[in-house]
Amino acid sequence: MQNEKTKKIKLALRFSLALIASVLAGYLFHNANLSQNTHQQLKVNSTVINIEIAKTSQEKAKGLCCRDSLGENNGMLFVYDKPGFYSFWMKDTKIPLDIYWINSDKRIIHIEENVLPASYPKAYVSKQMAQYVLETNAGFTKKYDIAVGDTVGF
Repeated sequence: MQNEKTKKIKLALRFSLALIASVLAGYLFHNANLSQNTHQQLKVNSTVINIEIAKTSQEKAKGLCCRDSLGENNGMLFVYDKPGFYSFWMKDTKIPLDIYWINSDKRIIHIEENVLPASYPKAYVSKQMAQYVLETNAGFTKKYDIAVGDTVGF
């Protein structure tokens, strides 16, 4: 009888460990896919923007520099782990941009329009803490009537 009880306990332990391992593997696989997804879409009002996501410090440092153009409804979203005062400049950037600072509630809190490459070394920063920063082609703000207070969906 003792032997039968031991077998049941061992079987239950093996099953529990297998279940925990499969749940952990699924979690890790899901998070790996999210971190590799560098192209997505976001929406401001009814405007859809195809974005590249800059998450790593290397991606953030490079940004949109050295590009000759950016697609009409394209942009780059800089994602930060926590809210802060993130400054941007136009070093090695060849195209004029509109820059949007977005808080953790995904609301636009500051916009710099028509930032020119020649403005380097001037740095641009929001007066409020942001968790995301979006760059689009210059003129995007006016064309799509985007304003401070608009909500960003992603």
